[in-house]
Amino acid sequence: MGGEIVIRRFQRKQVITGIGIALGVIAIFTFFVLNLNQSQDPVINNNVVANTSVPEDSFAIRRDQFTAKYPEEIRIVSEPNRQDVVLLSTTNDRVEYTIEIREEGWYQIALEVEDKTPTLLTNRIALQINGEFPYYETRSISLPARWNMPQADFPLDRYGNEVMPIAQKESSKQEVILKDSTALTSEPFRFYFTPGPHSLSVSVVQGSLSPQSLIVQSVPVVLTYEETIRNFQESRIADSILTIPAEDFVAKSNPSTRLISINNPLATSYDTRQLQLSVVDGYSFRQGGDTIYYDITVEEAGWYNLSIDYRQNYLMQMPVFREIRINGELPFAEMQWVPFHYSNNFQLETLGGDNPYWFYLEAGSHELSLRTVLEPYRNSYHKIVRVMDEITEFSLEIKRLTGNTQDRFRNWKLEEFIPDASIRIQGWIDDIQEIEDGLGQYSNVENPGELTNLDIARRQLETLLEDIDDVPNQLLLLSDGDASAAQLLGTTAQVLLENGLDIEAFYFSGNEPLPRTTAFPWTLAWEEVKRFVFSFGDQAYGVTEVDEDTLEIWVNYPRQYIEILQQQIDQSFTPQTGIEVQLSIMPDENKLILANAANAGPDVALGVNHWVPYEFAIRGASLDLRQFNGFEETVNQFAPGVMIPYAFEEGIFGLPATQNFWVTFYRTDIIDSLGLPVPQTWEEVIEILPELQRFGMNYYHPISMFGGFKPFVATIPFVYQFDGQLYTENGMQTLLNSDENILGVQMMTELFTIYNVPKEVPNFYNHFRTGLLPIGISDLSSYLQLTIAAPEIAGQWQIAPHPGVLQPDGTITRYAASGAQSTMILSDTTMPDESWAFIEWFMETQNQVEFAYRLQTAYGTEFLWNTANLEAFRQLPLPAEHIDVILAQWEYAMEASRIPGYYMVERELSNGWNKIVFDDENPRITLDNAVRVANREIVYRMEEFGYVDEGIVIKPYRVPTIYNIGEWLTEHPND
Repeated sequence: MGGEIVIRRFQRKQVITGIGIALGVIAIFTFFVLNLNQSQDPVINNNVVANTSVPEDSFAIRRDQFTAKYPEEIRIVSEPNRQDVVLLSTTNDRVEYTIEIREEGWYQIALEVEDKTPTLLTNRIALQINGEFPYYETRSISLPARWNMPQADFPLDRYGNEVMPIAQKESSKQEVILKDSTALTSEPFRFYFTPGPHSLSVSVVQGSLSPQSLIVQSVPVVLTYEETIRNFQESRIADSILTIPAEDFVAKSNPSTRLISINNPLATSYDTRQLQLSVVDGYSFRQGGDTIYYDITVEEAGWYNLSIDYRQNYLMQMPVFREIRINGELPFAEMQWVPFHYSNNFQLETLGGDNPYWFYLEAGSHELSLRTVLEPYRNSYHKIVRVMDEITEFSLEIKRLTGNTQDRFRNWKLEEFIPDASIRIQGWIDDIQEIEDGLGQYSNVENPGELTNLDIARRQLETLLEDIDDVPNQLLLLSDGDASAAQLLGTTAQVLLENGLDIEAFYFSGNEPLPRTTAFPWTLAWEEVKRFVFSFGDQAYGVTEVDEDTLEIWVNYPRQYIEILQQQIDQSFTPQTGIEVQLSIMPDENKLILANAANAGPDVALGVNHWVPYEFAIRGASLDLRQFNGFEETVNQFAPGVMIPYAFEEGIFGLPATQNFWVTFYRTDIIDSLGLPVPQTWEEVIEILPELQRFGMNYYHPISMFGGFKPFVATIPFVYQFDGQLYTENGMQTLLNSDENILGVQMMTELFTIYNVPKEVPNFYNHFRTGLLPIGISDLSSYLQLTIAAPEIAGQWQIAPHPGVLQPDGTITRYAASGAQSTMILSDTTMPDESWAFIEWFMETQNQVEFAYRLQTAYGTEFLWNTANLEAFRQLPLPAEHIDVILAQWEYAMEASRIPGYYMVERELSNGWNKIVFDDENPRITLDNAVRVANREIVYRMEEFGYVDEGIVIKPYRVPTIYNIGEWLTEHPND
């Protein structure tokens, strides 16, 4: 049997000696295995380098060991050894180069490439020299594309508001200098070459590219500011001022970098009523390596100061850093790390402060660029990660010693088993203090608020050190939980990797005074009054009266989605069809029925939950989509299992717009170090649980995310995977107590009763980050969180299909829910054909891909459009191996059938889980009782909707299932 082995108090004296010896042997053996595994070459996936600790062969470490031997003005160009190489698009596709070095020394390498990746994904390559990786980081080097902004006025939506234009990827050949992908090291890689021939190979890690020349060149010498201004002449200070609005950037390296509007009457672009894009959004310009470019035209040659109007409220009382280049070169060394200190409001700052820097600009065109750099925080970041790793290992040693049990009445005499326990903790205290001191030097206040978590973590370790023998009972302070020292350190590490900076304008000024950039209080007050008055008028994308010949669509998505979709409609759909469309933000999808009853509803509802079309259909409030031409072609773009909720009687009353996925998430670093397989079946899940629990870890099931009520999305896999069904063929009764369903429910409950999977987990994301739940089942929301907000474990997690049930033929049944948002046509529409024309157009693969592309290029990678169109999803900017896993899981996409009273079946299945798990009731008896309760509600609802009269079935009800849904999708009412 699974579960914890509990040693009763009266037995402890007899067995404690033997257990101590056994645990000691296990601890030593496991520690050796873990260290052995960690010494192996790290694993690389298609995202980033997989390991947050710094390997000894890291450029960040070896750079400090370089001796000054830099040849001057050498540039060696090498062409590919194979002239037939046109495209590298498959992982490990490779191209070889040969170079002849005449002068020994350190060089940098550039690669001429044409970007052929059709998505937003960044190309990544691996570089080997003479058959070896020169640095750990060269196993995955990003080659950021240049995204050009349209050089025209910003497009306007139909309300006169400016919207973010769509950037276009530069397709021509570019010379990219190889750098650290994280920007923790700001300067390019340096490579040491001895005289003679050398072979270099470039292979694809992610993306598609066409490699051209490889250039080995001298490392440029950058002078200091003092050396640069030796020829400074005061008489040549310019008499003009050059204003560069932040919104005028011409290119960016990150397609997600965007502009926002601010309420400042003195902004370079402002209107009281309409939104004017005027500020680079710091949240989208925060990741290491993010770069923006400006073209500037100088009328008067001379010396200029550079001032920047910015707001930096991303790091509390700590600066962020930018590298500033002019014409692709550093003007002087001090521009490599320019600090921008904390400011909750916009402020105009001249670089250099009281002794401003002077920049000499010739008359003509120049390029100004700003790049996010993290190098000042590099050493502190790596120390934090090292301390976190050591705390995690120390915690595992303790759990191996104690069997992961806490007993406040037991004194462990910890240092008899871990002799250096106090030394380790004191070392971490000293390390954290050193980190605080190192980071504090960059702040202009004594105790910056951003370091509070470090201070709390240090104090918690000091508390643990006061009673070292009580540490096994105080793991919540050390490593377990959201407020542990390890978690506090992890939060700080994440912050150091994201350095946001809002920018409103740049000013190159000579003798001319800078303009005022902050409005007077009375001006701001007057603007507030005007905006208040305007608020009583029609609001953009609000629900208003529309013309009779205009298609009205209510959309249950955020405003950003609506802006992009309205643009796409106005530019594509309306010109093609002549149909005018007005999108409105849906006030509340629950009010749709009331609006429809009052003849005030829209023609089409987009973004409603996947069960809503059924609720409308059974009340005659939505249209059967099968009546329209092109239905079969449109519906074939979706997984059959997701169509189940839209089937009612003889019709299909909705289509999926987006689709969720439930897959296995697992920490590759932890699972590999324990030597565990990624489970494919529930039996394999059970097999890995003892090993996980022995180290204080566990497996996560989404049932534990929900409180008292466990919805179908969590429970339905245990019905369909075990060949169960929810209802009889005519839908008049539930089959919850069938033999198949009892087997499924037994597995669903025994995971929590016998095998001790946690019953309540409020946030899987946090537990996954800390390693307490290194494996489990979750969905799109966790995927986005881990991709965007967990940089400290980037490259250390992967996904796999949902666990299932092994069948006699060797296949695994993995049915799981996947419903998300949908679209439908309301029955009161006066434009049914036009409504279907829109749905058909919007669901097309090309239009879905374009919408996803527009959304992310305008608002960021976090705005992922998880389209239900399978072919369109394959083209989304996600790692190829993740797309393969998700599409494979969608082959088992399954939604619960809907019948009158289905909600009671869902509720009773949830109640059954609670009774079996918490009250230890018998599964069969529990489900028998659940069937009686659910059947009463089903009959009651069937009578309400005219299928039953006084207990007699007077009208058959057709229940859609995975086995018959194809009949709905191929039958046509006009046949």
